[in-house]
Amino acid sequence: MIDTSRSKNVPTGWDRRAFLKAGGLTVGGLSLAGLIAACGGGGAGSNPGNQTATLRLPFIADMQVPDPDIFYEAEGSFVMHTVYEGLVQYKPGSADFVGGLATAWTISPDQLTYTFTLRPGVKYHDGTAADAASWGKSFERRGKINQGTAYMVAGVAKTEAPTPTTFVVTLKEPNNAFLHYLACPWQPFAVSPTAVATNTQGDDYAQEWLKTHDAGTGPYTISEFVPGSHYTFTAFDDYWGGKPPFESIRIDITPDITTQKLQLDSGAFDMVPKGLSVPDVLAYQSNTQFTVLNSTGGLADGLMLNPNSGIFADKRLRQAMLTALDRTAIVDTAWGGLGKAQPSMWPEGSLPPALAPFPTAVDTAALKAMVATLPSKKVDFACISDGGAARQQMAELVQSQLAALGLDVALRTMGTAEQYDLANQPANKRPDLMLCYIGGDTFHLDTTFRILLRSDAKPLNYYQYNNPEVDRLMDEAVRKPTMSEMNAVYRQLSKVIYDDGILIPMLVPPVSTVAHTDIAGIQVNSYFPQVLVVQDVKRT
Repeated sequence: MIDTSRSKNVPTGWDRRAFLKAGGLTVGGLSLAGLIAACGGGGAGSNPGNQTATLRLPFIADMQVPDPDIFYEAEGSFVMHTVYEGLVQYKPGSADFVGGLATAWTISPDQLTYTFTLRPGVKYHDGTAADAASWGKSFERRGKINQGTAYMVAGVAKTEAPTPTTFVVTLKEPNNAFLHYLACPWQPFAVSPTAVATNTQGDDYAQEWLKTHDAGTGPYTISEFVPGSHYTFTAFDDYWGGKPPFESIRIDITPDITTQKLQLDSGAFDMVPKGLSVPDVLAYQSNTQFTVLNSTGGLADGLMLNPNSGIFADKRLRQAMLTALDRTAIVDTAWGGLGKAQPSMWPEGSLPPALAPFPTAVDTAALKAMVATLPSKKVDFACISDGGAARQQMAELVQSQLAALGLDVALRTMGTAEQYDLANQPANKRPDLMLCYIGGDTFHLDTTFRILLRSDAKPLNYYQYNNPEVDRLMDEAVRKPTMSEMNAVYRQLSKVIYDDGILIPMLVPPVSTVAHTDIAGIQVNSYFPQVLVVQDVKRT
């Protein structure tokens, strides 16, 4: 869902495995009718001097290397979608699919064969034709690199290129999440086989070269990649979608949010895509020199409880926690009205809320009664730092509410590197409670369950939760031939997770993009709003 908040006098123009046996099916309550045959389709408001030819914005931190088959994080997703493109994508504001480099596709009745019609005349930045054969090489490279996103092509039995504009993918077994893999922010991208072959050292498939270069088809190409300083991109004049609206894009690594705000106010930055504090966002919404786009996607903020060690190893205590927090008060206070408490276990685009409701009524009696009998009331509570000030405030409010119920809660901040190493630590070295992102790679719930809750999954099954019934049900759900059958299994799965008391959803946090009013056409990825759809951005 996307909500555009505008101040007065701001111009209009503003806008982070699917299947079918018959048309009109949905996933998570959102229409996927196009699956069988879909067509893709206080500073001054303008910058001075030569900056009119350049779009300028900041990043909070350096991204991982811009290799399309290694990159698998949040910071830098914008870069990948600036220089690379996939077959399909999520339609802005929904979980529907629209074409990327594929204009149409069909799925065989046995749900094993996907046939994509490719856009003709698409070129890689080195001039190589982005034809069906090159797509086969792109899938092959992702599998050979075998990093985190390799699972998206692991189920592929073979690819074929009967014509330059016909790309055929055959799966080993039915997987109703496959098109979601192809649409997600970390999707398989088109990668020039010529660039890879020319720049390969040994058997690295050009990994060293792709640390500072690109081999994509996107509207811009990497011209400078200087970690710790800046990245610059130059318009690709042979881009199939027409000449890009900016001659260049410059991203400056600016870790301090206050500095980002000062640069935005002075006109040195055209926009700040994320990270501003809630009070600052609210102030910009009432400032006629700026426009604010508040967008929510498919990732939620929530609490995860350690079921294997510490105070919450007691399942009854975990269950008592589910209704003990006033989530509405916490979210309203921390987010100043920009977000709202989640009414269900999963984001709305993943499953109809009625299939996995989460209690809204607050009932502290059970937890308060149990706390009185506990031999130790100590709770080690970690707040993951990448959620910014609003998440930190939510953590402080959770701490306060639990303290009022008699628990001794020690709150600490944890970096993402430490978070991702939790699965490798002994159970008693993990926090009892953690506030962090909860979600997968796509709107399809299979990626949420398989990444976060699959037995022995790493690194995102932080507490090494192990439940054979959950494993069995997630494997069953992904093979179902119809939406209703699939959702029925996810309803069962949701009940198992709820009964185990291992997570408490808080909200789907909004991502606020603030820009000068002369920057128009801003759209973001509907699943991951940190990804700006750059080819639509222009200066008015």
